[in-house]
Amino acid sequence: MTLIQFAEYAPDRSPFDANFCDRIENCLPISGGYGPFPAFSPISAPLPERPQGSYLAYVINGNYQLFAGTKSKLFKFDGAQLAWIDVSKPGGYATPESERWSFVQYGSWLIATNGVDPVQYIDVATPLQFADLSADAPRARQVGTIGDFVMLAHLNTSQRMVQWSGLNQPQFWKPRQRSSDFQEFPDGGEIMGFAGGVNGCVIFHAESVREGRLALDTSMVMTFQQTITNHGCMAPQSVVATGSGIFYLSDDGFYRYNNPVPDGIGVERIDNTFLNDISRQEIYNVYGSEDPNRKIVYWAYRSLENPKNNSYDKVLLYHYGINRWSLIKPGTIMTGLVEATAAPFTLDSLSSLGIPLDQLPYSLDSRAWSGGTPAIAAFDTDFRLGFFSGDPLQAVLQTGDGELTTGRRSFVRGFRPLADAPAIKGRVAVKDSAGAARTWLPEADTSARTGLIPARASGRFHRFEVTIPAGTIWTAVHGVDPDGGEEGQQ
Repeated sequence: MTLIQFAEYAPDRSPFDANFCDRIENCLPISGGYGPFPAFSPISAPLPERPQGSYLAYVINGNYQLFAGTKSKLFKFDGAQLAWIDVSKPGGYATPESERWSFVQYGSWLIATNGVDPVQYIDVATPLQFADLSADAPRARQVGTIGDFVMLAHLNTSQRMVQWSGLNQPQFWKPRQRSSDFQEFPDGGEIMGFAGGVNGCVIFHAESVREGRLALDTSMVMTFQQTITNHGCMAPQSVVATGSGIFYLSDDGFYRYNNPVPDGIGVERIDNTFLNDISRQEIYNVYGSEDPNRKIVYWAYRSLENPKNNSYDKVLLYHYGINRWSLIKPGTIMTGLVEATAAPFTLDSLSSLGIPLDQLPYSLDSRAWSGGTPAIAAFDTDFRLGFFSGDPLQAVLQTGDGELTTGRRSFVRGFRPLADAPAIKGRVAVKDSAGAARTWLPEADTSARTGLIPARASGRFHRFEVTIPAGTIWTAVHGVDPDGGEEGQQ
């Protein structure tokens, strides 16, 4: 028998396609196999209220500053003390429980809006306190940039309207002066998301997609064209703009925007499984984020088995570099999934935090301590910021169902995982016919002497599963090598 690779995670596919399976958990897709996914560990003091949006602003020389918004306050993260500093304007804010802060960086300014309060701004180079951006700026749910303009979308006067500032003047908002203006769209439904760029933007409605283009050599300033009809975005926070496209959640699954045809990255793979695991009321709250270093987009969601409002217990992971999915069950219920950094730490500065070195949540070589490079992070239900930088989560991987001997039954005495994990458990499932139910045999440990996971598995079709326990240090797993042979026919 030869090596059987672990299948691609695509629970929507036919069970008769051995190249796909319905269980790949807590793994990072890599070329030809999978790697470990680290556990979440909180690191910061808690926010006083539930986080309702955050933004990692670039400052200078590879340094970043994390900001977070709650119902009534805006905070900046003190990475050196792992604490939160209130930088709200006097009187605070009144963010609705169902809404989130939207942020964008314009030069050294960070601009924030929550749909009900005046648009806010702060200079990230000297972040002392937020203030109102302009008395003329409309109140809006979303903020972005297009070229040298600041654009607000989904205004409280019209959910189908955008308005932009003066050219290179983010505090000027008087229409038809200094290139500032507005546009109300006649169709497409409410604006759900916005992704801006140097020369244009993409506006995601509930039922359509539009592109905006700068036209500075005309009196129109900007032009807009509907590129997709009868298809839109259902979750404002699901829109993730990356260097490899704009990813989003529609009413029938996950897509990458690729004008003129959106690329259905979840079709026949995870869309149906996801939609069956979430209530329709929760689709609006799906929360997207990117880990650009790993070329991965994450979508956190509240599954049907999670009883806690405003929280997430599962994460779908899409590696756009190699076009593969995985499911993350972090074991911690989260209230947000974000990009973040901490200040760079040394042994002396770690000691100054009062945390004994043997009680650190991450290893000393973790990216969480190095600062600078953004890493994937989250807030837990105690509103503490933490990083996915701990020891690996428990990983579970399966092959597809396959005939080890074409047209005949096979008997498997055991199998050897191709992995560098020092501790692995495994089991085998068998079927006597394609339409029969799988029968899983008891799980067993890997033999320290032979490297074989023992099994006495007789059947026409076999499926293999391995479990790598939480905390086990490993780097790659690719498949299994069955030990057995042809048994004959019945």
